[in-house]
Amino acid sequence: MNRRYNSDNKEKKKKVLMIAMIVIVAIVIGAIFFLKGCDSGMLQNEPEATPVYLEDEGSSAEGEAQKRAREGIMNELEKQQLIVTDTLSSNITFGSGEVGTVGDWVVENLKENTVIQQAEVYKDDALIAKSTPIYPNQHITGVELLSELETGEYEVIAYLNYYDMETKEFLSKAGYKIHLTVK
Repeated sequence: MNRRYNSDNKEKKKKVLMIAMIVIVAIVIGAIFFLKGCDSGMLQNEPEATPVYLEDEGSSAEGEAQKRAREGIMNELEKQQLIVTDTLSSNITFGSGEVGTVGDWVVENLKENTVIQQAEVYKDDALIAKSTPIYPNQHITGVELLSELETGEYEVIAYLNYYDMETKEFLSKAGYKIHLTVK
């Protein structure tokens, strides 16, 4: 009888434990749904307060809005785009590292381009060479050294700056890693 009592007791404990687990799971699930319901109400972007009167600043324009044709919009966007083809050699060679030495380097501004180009060469963050302006269908074959450099091989950055043909205003630039040799 004692065994049966222990066995019944264990069964009752299992049932109570099982019911308690089910109740806990139900409470957790209910809490999740409750919190989601509260959150969804908070996530709606409703204004906190509607003004009591209309604020009229008078900044709207009279009449209908001007309609623009798709072609006109596309033409305007095309004019704003800058499409340039760059041609430059990947090596500059200087006969010496003295300021004023002209190094061998080719940069070409193709005739199809619609900008003026000017090349600048930087070692680290220092400007070491700068070309003359290069108009479409023109090229240079050399660039003058602006800073003294020791004999050696360097990895430098060449920037091609683009300027408007009419206003001469700066438009944009492109940078290229190139090799520089000082003999």
